Amino acid sequence: MSEHLSHTLTAEQARTARAYFGWNQLRLASESGLPAHKIKRFEAGSGKSGTYLPDAEFLDALRAFYEERGYRFDDTPVPGANAKESGLVFPEGVVAQVDQRTPRAAGKPAQTSFHHMRIALADPEMGHTLDLIEENEERAAELMRQPVEAGFFGGLAEQTEARHGEVVKLLAENGLLFAKLFGREVGGPPSAEVLASSKRPATHAELLHRLVSDAHLAASGDSTAQARHKAPKPASTLFEALFG
Repeated sequence: MSEHLSHTLTAEQARTARAYFGWNQLRLASESGLPAHKIKRFEAGSGKSGTYLPDAEFLDALRAFYEERGYRFDDTPVPGANAKESGLVFPEGVVAQVDQRTPRAAGKPAQTSFHHMRIALADPEMGHTLDLIEENEERAAELMRQPVEAGFFGGLAEQTEARHGEVVKLLAENGLLFAKLFGREVGGPPSAEVLASSKRPATHAELLHRLVSDAHLAASGDSTAQARHKAPKPASTLFEALFG
């Protein structure tokens, strides 16, 4: 058990992370909500052979606290790591997924589907793009489970139109992001002026780039765009969702 915990977080890593933010132990306890006496006793040891090793819940909470504030430990997963670790993406570009529904008889190979993908993006841009695709799919799935509501005078309620508009936008983003993975820019590369909303879109391609501007910027690693993308403001109507 202690070996597992020492890999979760060591006292040296904890001290280094706290020093990075310039906090004393009391400030850390106040910010994190973790017991000050546990922080003090843990940091006093080596994390491996020290006299005190806290429980896994404390270690996980302390590590998560630092990572949520942007601190990266040496073994913190890079963007897109979930897709790589699950076996869906390999460096060579091969995508595979084993059929988990059919029991595998002893001595027989598992049923697997293979596809060859020529990924054109390199890390970390590929990681950011994979993260955005996954976030969009989860959000779209959540929205599509919502019921359709009728409007007061017939047709669709504004809230239903807004949700559907967001779904369309998310699926449009993912179409562009998938193409981007393979080195294709649908409608050509977006201009900086269109992405910054400082130029009126002149073509349907520019209108689409304007609609998904945060996705373009977030895939390139822009932290401000990534934050905006994670907290979208739903449009009030389908028209605003598509052209606002």
